[in-house]
Amino acid sequence: MNRITNHQSNLFRLIYLAFLIVVRLAVGRFSFGTTFLQLSGTFLVSALIGYWYGPLYAGVAGGISDVVGALLFPNGPFNPAFTLVAILSGVIYGVLLDHRTMSRLSWWHVALLSLLINLGINLVINTLLLYLMYHTPFWSLFWVRLPKELLMIPIYYFGIYYLLKTVDRLHLTERIDQHHPDRRTPRK
Repeated sequence: MNRITNHQSNLFRLIYLAFLIVVRLAVGRFSFGTTFLQLSGTFLVSALIGYWYGPLYAGVAGGISDVVGALLFPNGPFNPAFTLVAILSGVIYGVLLDHRTMSRLSWWHVALLSLLINLGINLVINTLLLYLMYHTPFWSLFWVRLPKELLMIPIYYFGIYYLLKTVDRLHLTERIDQHHPDRRTPRK
């Protein structure tokens, strides 16, 4: 009689995902910097979401986090292009970190993720969006943001890699997946 149905299991996983989105919003409140240069630990929560839920849910969570964060804690005018970028970032986290597609955590997946997010998304795409919104010269903004993004690459790498290694060591993935009979982790 203690068996969890698929419906209950899916509900449990959605509630847990909602909790992670709230944690991401809370961590985002502790970001600091200017409109053009912000530092935050939200990347760690995004990595957990991508690791546990894969690209689809990580993209949805990124979009929801962006919209809810913009509504609750506005930081300048809302731009839906940043929501699309947040969705794309979530998808990248999910594609590169989804534990169901890897037999074990790969250092090069985390390294590639750190490069793509910091240089591709944060530096190039976000700088382009800031240029379009504020009419700040692109290259001036690019060169101001470049040192921060280069510094963040190893921070992302080590933060995400050791966070996910700790998740593995504590068997948190197995504890979450035990509530879903069809979603057993391939890790031993």
